[in-house]
Amino acid sequence: MDYKGGLVMAEKKSVFETLSKVDVSNHIDLIKMKKGPELKYVSWAFAWSMLKSKYPDTPTPTFKCFPEMVLTTKKEAYKTKSYGKEYTRYRTVVTNFQITNREVPYLTTTTGTMVECTIKVNGTDYSESLYVMDNANNAVINPTMQQINKTQKRCLVKALAMAGLGLNLYAGEDLPMGDISESDKQREEAKEQAKKQEIKSRLDKALKVLADEQGTTTTEVKAALIDQYKNERAYKENPDLALLGGATAMYRQLQKENQKAV
Repeated sequence: MDYKGGLVMAEKKSVFETLSKVDVSNHIDLIKMKKGPELKYVSWAFAWSMLKSKYPDTPTPTFKCFPEMVLTTKKEAYKTKSYGKEYTRYRTVVTNFQITNREVPYLTTTTGTMVECTIKVNGTDYSESLYVMDNANNAVINPTMQQINKTQKRCLVKALAMAGLGLNLYAGEDLPMGDISESDKQREEAKEQAKKQEIKSRLDKALKVLADEQGTTTTEVKAALIDQYKNERAYKENPDLALLGGATAMYRQLQKENQKAV
């Protein structure tokens, strides 16, 4: 290992050693749950204040942005039994969604919403993700901005735990593993949904460019592409990705024809 590499490793170790020695026991926020013990979090205000006192040059944390997904939901009734009695409960289900051209600092999917925070401490990035949950530790469908904002603050604290601050709290038995990180399945679903949203956003932009080039509408361009690719295997497996490839090929062909015309 060269000198530079050794120096970087020493800096990482120094950050962890410094923050892991901070006593957070008197700065704990509690969240009451419907079942099981209360969830414990280090107060985000204390965590940020402590970090800045140790590393005053630490920049403002950043939250990863994703294409905005606007959900249309409804309440759906279902039956459940408890202690021999049947009850009617209600859950939120997604009936439709729309991808906008805006980007927002959270990832919305049809199964829940997640935030991802990155903070740079002494030159090293520490990142964590956290889903918006209710007081039963379940993912919230179509959460409010207040719920998202609170989750961002908790995610910031989790990212700082990766740097050592209050990590012992997350390692304790009093904090369910479901809150420390999403299950592998949930992570994969979130990543897959993010990819789909990105492809959808790129396709919408490509359709607009083609529509402007041809003096038509995005609906007509998309219909033409669907008619061209609907019987291909790639379209059946991933329609938007296939149409994006077709739109790219169509744009290149138009550019060639324009160059010949000149």
